[in-house]
Amino acid sequence: MPGIQEDIQVNLERDAFTLRYDPARVNLEQMYEAIESLGYSPGLEPGAPLDSQSSEVSSESPLRIALIQAANEDKLVFVDFFAEWCIACKALEELVLAEDAVQAALEEYVFVKIDTDEYADVATEYQVVGMPTLLVLNANGDELYRSVGQVQETDLAAKLSQLAAE
Repeated sequence: MPGIQEDIQVNLERDAFTLRYDPARVNLEQMYEAIESLGYSPGLEPGAPLDSQSSEVSSESPLRIALIQAANEDKLVFVDFFAEWCIACKALEELVLAEDAVQAALEEYVFVKIDTDEYADVATEYQVVGMPTLLVLNANGDELYRSVGQVQETDLAAKLSQLAAE
């Protein structure tokens, strides 16, 4: 691998390291192969940073896990910000998100639900001020689409299909 010295002595009983990487340049499988070629067993450490330019999303949030998965699978992330007490959120889930056209479109996404009471820091970072809020993010956490409040099933399915095709 470029940039790795060939004369490095490795002590597998003692040495450990953390890698930060840019998922736009290398995928996780390539990184694992390089790590294994050095004699290590790769693995993701809980809370490991995504990359040096990643957002400040809490290291234990479901969104961080979804962003890692999206980078690995070359998918977008569909985020449903909700609260247990939110009647409109429950209606959206039952009347829109459960519909066949939306479910079919969501197959192209990593889907994650974020409880705004439990993960207030994530909701704050993404400036969620009303619910339900639906976002489509790229694997770096950049917002590509936002919907606040109710949305029609056909409109959402069409938008999701359009974004996945881009």
